[in-house]
Amino acid sequence: MIGLITLTASAQTPKKESVWDKIKKAGQQGAAQGQQPQQQPQPGQQPAQRQDGRGRPSPQNQSQVNDSGPFKPPAGTKIEEKIMAPMQERAQFEVSPYGVHVATTENAGSRAVVYYDGEVGPKFDEIITQSTGTGTHVSFSPDGEHYAYCARAGDQYVVMVDGKELARSSEANSGRFDGESCHLGFTSNSKHVFWTSAVPIDTQRGKNFTRFWFDGKPSPTGSAGGVSFSPDGDHYAYILTISDPYHQDRFALVVDGKIAPYLAGTPQWSGDSKHLYTQQQQHVATENGTVTDLLLDGKPIARAFSFQLYVAPVGDMTVAIATGGSRSAPMTFLAVNGRRVPGTEIGAPGGFDQVVFSPDGKHYAALCRRNQTKLLIVDGKKQTEYQEIQHVKFTTDSSKVVYSAMANNKSFVVVGDQESDAYAFQSLASDPLLAPVGNRVGALVQGENNSQILYIDGKTIRPGLKGISQLRFTSDGTHYAYVALDSGNGTRLVVDGVPQAASSFGPTNLAIYAKYSLSPDSKHVAHFGYPPQTTGDDEHGLFLDGKYTPINHGMNTNFLTFNPDSKHLAWFQAVPSTLQFRIVIDGKPVAQTEALSTLGINNGAIKWFEFQPDGTLFVLGQDDNSLKRIAITPSSETSLATMLGGSALAANH
Repeated sequence: MIGLITLTASAQTPKKESVWDKIKKAGQQGAAQGQQPQQQPQPGQQPAQRQDGRGRPSPQNQSQVNDSGPFKPPAGTKIEEKIMAPMQERAQFEVSPYGVHVATTENAGSRAVVYYDGEVGPKFDEIITQSTGTGTHVSFSPDGEHYAYCARAGDQYVVMVDGKELARSSEANSGRFDGESCHLGFTSNSKHVFWTSAVPIDTQRGKNFTRFWFDGKPSPTGSAGGVSFSPDGDHYAYILTISDPYHQDRFALVVDGKIAPYLAGTPQWSGDSKHLYTQQQQHVATENGTVTDLLLDGKPIARAFSFQLYVAPVGDMTVAIATGGSRSAPMTFLAVNGRRVPGTEIGAPGGFDQVVFSPDGKHYAALCRRNQTKLLIVDGKKQTEYQEIQHVKFTTDSSKVVYSAMANNKSFVVVGDQESDAYAFQSLASDPLLAPVGNRVGALVQGENNSQILYIDGKTIRPGLKGISQLRFTSDGTHYAYVALDSGNGTRLVVDGVPQAASSFGPTNLAIYAKYSLSPDSKHVAHFGYPPQTTGDDEHGLFLDGKYTPINHGMNTNFLTFNPDSKHLAWFQAVPSTLQFRIVIDGKPVAQTEALSTLGINNGAIKWFEFQPDGTLFVLGQDDNSLKRIAITPSSETSLATMLGGSALAANH
């Protein structure tokens, strides 16, 4: 496999051609030779017959395609199956966000149990449904490595974490246990579990409260609300309201389970999780009567009528939209880390609509609204005024602010202080695309008469297409691709501005189904499609790095995915007239199982599969008796290189 890295070349050592160079060259050569994508049958039409009148694939194509016949995985493929739970009518399974861990809620006689990755948990009277609105029973940690659920045991609810009992309580929701009795969650670092418990006892004031639990420890007596977690997941703060039928409500600030020595509200953690910002009202002898102090770890750092605080995602920067002046002449201004920014004051009805931070937390952009115009204030400096501004963000390397703007019935893409060419008004709705690294910016915009225009890094490209969609950058930001709709040539992939002659997504009415995949190492691109030249049958194929290969005839394929090191390519292929599907790796079928949904592999809502960091592919399936997870380690004898006609060894080069 040839990489993108280029070494310094001498006169005697020619520069190596990268994969992307080859892809673009193939597209250019195809265009020069007049090669056009095939016009596929419209929905409802029958495939054209071949010269033999039977509409069957040519012998050379048929030899490359194994639609549904017997197969044997390539030598060296390792396949292991793990039973996740026995099959049971009306059983409900839930899949972790990562790792393809499965929790299944089933019955064991008259009791209820949870199976987790094949291990059965204790029996309970019922497994409590979470109040998520989706009927879930289990909560997974963000990293997918931990799970928790609530269950009823007699007149108590029990919280189970990773198969072990963490806590139990008899506090019920009006005498019953439901999702409001035990609403579970994990912190962002997946290290801590928390839940809230609504406890209505009586209609009297003070007899209804919400208990907050953190790692099995309950909050003090009172009702907890407005919980704020630190970004690192290790700290929390909330307001405790203490009520009784005979006295006014009392309040307290609770930080990490302890009542703070000061009273304040609206807790917010700094981006580095080291500090807590709160707000405290003060009575003053002025016409306004009250003011608000902004506190940092309990100490006042600024005073205004009110604060709307924005906290940078990392570091310790904060930007507050503050109100001041007087009741008769109110004004709004910005305060950075508690200090007013000179020149940002604006009177009513103007103000600020939002504050956006750069990814490194060192820069900010505030959207200022005036009577008839808007402008950005970036790090205290005013930018150009427009009638409308949307989609404010910073480039991934934090070097420039990016936004869409409108003035005089024209729209613009603005990057830093550079304004693009003028586009049609409706292009204001186009959200600029940022490369995953660096400072590259792209956007799909429109000109007059709805002409399709591509904006890339300050340049306006008019490809003369009927439509453009799915603009994407590679993970290293070096290359870009999009789907082109050409009324004469159907729908195909374009790479770095070069249409790919071997690419065909079919006619333009199928463009909504067009999808393509970019490899994690930014060196490969692939998509399902049709043959670039008419074959007269229902042949489907794979476009990979500028080349087309037949893969089946009229069969549903889905989930085209590169593995983490970008050496293998996997997909699912439906087996006709069944809910079975095959797992295909590097063009070779390696396993077959039954889908978990009556929608088959069309159900994109289910987390069917995932490549693990070591390259093992986990896939969920089932048979007549059990739900199972199949672990597949690809053979070293196959790779992207072998699909492209080389040897597996080339994948290491």
